[in-house]
Amino acid sequence: MRVQRGPDWQWSDQDGGIGHQGTVLLVKEWKGTPMGAARVHWDDDNADNSYRYGGENCYDLILSNPVSHKDYRPLQGVEYPAPTSWAHYCNLYLSSGLAKSRGLFHTKVSRQRLQLMLPAFDLESTMDEAFVKQAVEVIREVLDLGMQDISDFIRATVTGNFEIVRYGERISLAIESFAQLEAELALPPNPIEERMNELLGERIEVLRPSFVGFTVPFPGCLLATLRCAQFIRNRYPGIRIIVGGGYPTTELRSMSDKKIFDYVDYVILDDGEAALERILVSGELLHTYTREGYHDGDETITHLQRGCPDFADLPHDRYLSLLEVTNPMHRLWSDGRWNKMMIAHGCYWGKCAFCDTSLDYIRRYDSVPAECFVDWMEQVIAQTGSRGFHFVDEAAPPRLLKEISIEILRRRLNVVWWTNVRFEKSFTGDLCQLMASAGCIAVSGGLEVASNRLLKMMNKGVDIEQATLAMRNLCDAGILVHTYLMYGFPTETLQESVDSLEVVRQLFRAELVHSAFWHRYAMTVHSPSGRNPEEYGVKRRNAHVHLFANNEVAFVENRGYNIRQVGEALNEALANYMYGSGIDRPVHKWFAGKVPPATVDATLVADQLIKPDAARLYNEKARIIWIGLPPERSEEGIALYGASGAKVVRFKPHETAFLLRIMSLAADLSQTVTFGQASKLFGTYSDESFVAFYLSKKWDILRSFGLLQV
Repeated sequence: MRVQRGPDWQWSDQDGGIGHQGTVLLVKEWKGTPMGAARVHWDDDNADNSYRYGGENCYDLILSNPVSHKDYRPLQGVEYPAPTSWAHYCNLYLSSGLAKSRGLFHTKVSRQRLQLMLPAFDLESTMDEAFVKQAVEVIREVLDLGMQDISDFIRATVTGNFEIVRYGERISLAIESFAQLEAELALPPNPIEERMNELLGERIEVLRPSFVGFTVPFPGCLLATLRCAQFIRNRYPGIRIIVGGGYPTTELRSMSDKKIFDYVDYVILDDGEAALERILVSGELLHTYTREGYHDGDETITHLQRGCPDFADLPHDRYLSLLEVTNPMHRLWSDGRWNKMMIAHGCYWGKCAFCDTSLDYIRRYDSVPAECFVDWMEQVIAQTGSRGFHFVDEAAPPRLLKEISIEILRRRLNVVWWTNVRFEKSFTGDLCQLMASAGCIAVSGGLEVASNRLLKMMNKGVDIEQATLAMRNLCDAGILVHTYLMYGFPTETLQESVDSLEVVRQLFRAELVHSAFWHRYAMTVHSPSGRNPEEYGVKRRNAHVHLFANNEVAFVENRGYNIRQVGEALNEALANYMYGSGIDRPVHKWFAGKVPPATVDATLVADQLIKPDAARLYNEKARIIWIGLPPERSEEGIALYGASGAKVVRFKPHETAFLLRIMSLAADLSQTVTFGQASKLFGTYSDESFVAFYLSKKWDILRSFGLLQV
């Protein structure tokens, strides 16, 4: 990142003078402000110094790039060089105080986020399509930031419980009794709630429903839900109110406090389709709470019976796209509109020690055939007009991803998609290439801890080496990789935290990870570690069961180090890695106090990159497919065609004849051709070894053009 002095500069000519530039070495804390400063090496000086970048609400630095803009006007009377990009221009504008005076932004955090998010682009031409597209993107991102600032303003002036981001968790987070919520509900509705209820009333007047249902996926959604329920109770007392979703499923399973039923009639746990149908059709109750108690049952609806999600009545064009965290994967979550679909119910692995493996949404694995799922995709495209999909599975099985990819290619369906995965050895280079050809653009997966001891203790079923190879194969195929990371798992030592950061540093250095998120481990009552904490080296703080919400388990552990400071160090380092700085800094220097250096081999990740791909091992039961352009016979062998152009590969006459035949057969994705069948076919052309031919460098060339083993 290249910078120069900004509007709050007060450091004489340390930079060499106005307009001189330097390089950001790392982003760091400034007097308690995370990411509030940057350490810079100036081009005209050998010294490195730190400068405010949000710390003390000041900006000593601005971004810089050498392109002019004719419409630029100096701000605050300072003759800065002409801005070089929209990012630079917006930075100068926001730093000038003009935006603040107009009431658009009230925090300089927004200015920091804006600089880091917006791509630089040339302002010389203002008429071409690319410029217009990028200008619209800039405007959208500024509006996103404005929404976040408005959210801050509402929280400071109207209600501290307001939040617009997905995971907003305020008053309802693991509360012991309903009393806290009840006290809030006893207050007069604030202006936001009044408008919310007004809109709800308008809808009720149109539809005249007998039942109203609310999905509560997160704790932050509960208060708003109850405000709406309170409004319905008072205005439309004949309407029955149903609540379900992730929050009651995880938090309210042991609920004994019945005060919530002053506001709602039913609280459904787990999947709601069968339970909801019972209530609406017959009035019977299935895994549902009422004031009288819990009504159990084991009836379920399969994933196939549930069928294709119906998006027909949703106002797709009215949803806002908001950014929460400035990394590539969050951009995927936020940009455009993604059709949310689930390949399979539950998790095909379902063994991780930190996960809610005892609950139905994890424990019960249930998938649908690939042909059926792609049928659903086509139905959704017809409803929404959108060809972008996010498969929201806990972890999409590699086998099903293979079959779905083949079916997408067979139908010549033009789509893009991304999903959640486990970084396991099944993600071979050939499978990743197949997925990319079928429209896969990104995956997210839990590496969790970069420690093989802890991965084994977690029962993840993968190790660092396997995960690294999977990431390599995904990246080689052009698929974006995001990973979830965890710290503070029981028995994790300070040394293991340092070593985990070193592995993450190496992954970013090798460009195997494009974005990541580090969160602190939380023990839950539904996880193996929460049910048997002693097996994981810790003890429950108490055996008390809350009257209302129960999920997180407080536990006692003699760590010997400050876990909060470790978290701060890990997140600061990660933020720098995602911004492209601090990659070569020794990882122990991110931590406060005396911390041991990493003990991980400095070439751990690099060593995995040179290992052969599992798809290079001959497997006669594996399927052979051809997804490339039609080849042509040449005098020397075969002419292959790809995105980078044509390539003529020399083959013996019998090899050429065999390859043209097998590629023709493998191009028909409606039939399965195995390598065992290919070997027999090769024997009709030559007595030579097919396995030796497959393991040759010639076949590697064929693989790069789309002859795959999956």
